[in-house]
Amino acid sequence: MSAREKKNAPAAVPAAPAREYLRFEVVDFHCKGLSKTVPARHRDHPVYMYAGALANGANQAVMIVPKEIAEGGCPNARLVPDWATEQLLPWACRDQAVVRRVFCDVEGLRCTPRTLCGRMLAELRNFEGQGLELLAGGELEFIMAKPSAAASAVSGAEDGAGRWEPLFRGLEIFTTLQGCKVMDFCYELERNMEAVGVDVLTMNTEYGEGQVEVTFAPKFGVEAADMIATCRMGTKEMAQNAGLRAVFLTKPFGGSASGGHFNFSIWAPGGARSGGADVISRVTTGKLNSFHSAEDELGLSPTARSFLAGVLAHAPAMEAVCAPTPACYTRHGMWAPALANWGMDDRLACVRVKADKKGPPGSCYMEFRMPSSAANPYLVIAVLVASGLDGLQRELPLPPARQTEAQGAARLPGTLEEALKAFENDELLTAKLGARFVRWFLDQKRGELKFLEERLAGSARSAEEVTAAWQELYMEFL
Repeated sequence: MSAREKKNAPAAVPAAPAREYLRFEVVDFHCKGLSKTVPARHRDHPVYMYAGALANGANQAVMIVPKEIAEGGCPNARLVPDWATEQLLPWACRDQAVVRRVFCDVEGLRCTPRTLCGRMLAELRNFEGQGLELLAGGELEFIMAKPSAAASAVSGAEDGAGRWEPLFRGLEIFTTLQGCKVMDFCYELERNMEAVGVDVLTMNTEYGEGQVEVTFAPKFGVEAADMIATCRMGTKEMAQNAGLRAVFLTKPFGGSASGGHFNFSIWAPGGARSGGADVISRVTTGKLNSFHSAEDELGLSPTARSFLAGVLAHAPAMEAVCAPTPACYTRHGMWAPALANWGMDDRLACVRVKADKKGPPGSCYMEFRMPSSAANPYLVIAVLVASGLDGLQRELPLPPARQTEAQGAARLPGTLEEALKAFENDELLTAKLGARFVRWFLDQKRGELKFLEERLAGSARSAEEVTAAWQELYMEFL
């Protein structure tokens, strides 16, 4: 190009700066994000959402309109942001869009899962003025799925039978070469999670086709549930961006079902400043583990014993929250509990206890094995703390380890409907969570059961037909 041509050439148009957006997000009963996205310049303008949105099903083929919402003309409610939770979401950003997220409550309802979780944690903190705090970490299993070869040519097909298949085949837990089939996704997941404060500890394939397990370092209080919810929702969004599915439906295909084991301990103010570099010491410095005892034969304090006794006493009712879909009950007997019992380092028990009177206090914790991958972490914490506090307040004695049903251990419900009945008959849990939440939750779950019953009417109810119905209702958004 000559000097004259260069002089007369049009000036290059500078790239437009990225625009900023903010998701105002409510986590629903399924741990599904409900949001409105707002240009950042309007962040201080009130944002509203339909007041009954929490009552909708896992997808909106099930749409329950609560009585008081219908009588009020189906109004909107204002979203109340918790600005301390505002974060940049790397996986949600685009070339010309920077996206941040803030968790919100729904004004006037007092039944969002995050609100219920916070309320129960406040009760724990205020118990006898002890300032007790819950430390919790997560173990999430999920299934990675890809479009099935048979359905790949079907444009716009909905999630359902034949639409998806496991990303990889074979039952190879921990096998390195199996993990390589999904590790590119796991590397991206770990990088993005670190950016939002979710500290991934391990990633591996599990004993299921397409099944992956991710574990993360613990956090205190509601931040522990925020961590698990963020990981779940972020994992699903990243998979969707890649044309895949990350599925927290407990059993979307045949084979192994997915769990969501919940590790927890209770801590109080006090203790020496720790110089330890391990993940527990870093977050618990200056605190005392209220579960540990150097004098008790098993290393368990009276607080640990009574708290665990309360959890076991309410375990049948808690199953409605820990196993919130029909698919969750396929886990029973498959490394998942069928009885409300406990055991020292026992993977077959409802609560696996890790304690050693001679060991460091930070190593004393409990693994709550009831929750499936579909469980909402905010609700799990809410019922866990409510039940444990009942044990503390009544000073319940801890039953013997590894109790059988004949010895007095309660059998956990074997179906979702049985669990819903146990939940609505548990006076303590229903009072703690509140009449509105209980009614909305029960109506929603029974609406889902009705949907599935209608889909299966007239069928032979083969495993394939039941799985297809589960996929239609739960697979895309759960």
